[in-house]
Amino acid sequence: MAKNILIALLLIVALGCKKNKFSDDNTNIYKWKRDLYRAQVQKEEPASFYSRDGNLASNQQAIFISSDFVILTEYRKDQQQDSIFKASGRMQVYKYEKIEKVGN
Repeated sequence: MAKNILIALLLIVALGCKKNKFSDDNTNIYKWKRDLYRAQVQKEEPASFYSRDGNLASNQQAIFISSDFVILTEYRKDQQQDSIFKASGRMQVYKYEKIEKVGN
């Protein structure tokens, strides 16, 4: 009985550990191509993306808004991607493409 409780507690702890959704790399700087997409309005459904993952922008019928180049770390890129996703009410996402490493 005690063994089963111990196993259950270990499973709860193991499954309860949440992976950080942002990258741990906040030192290496990269040049990124950043595309902004807006979700398309669907019949009887709100215009929203299911995830902040920019790859979904090409899978759905997303509307391309703009493109630019930015120099950011992986961590900052993840923060921006999450920020625009939340601030727009899940209607806009950034899709990033890593171009090259900047600096050392």
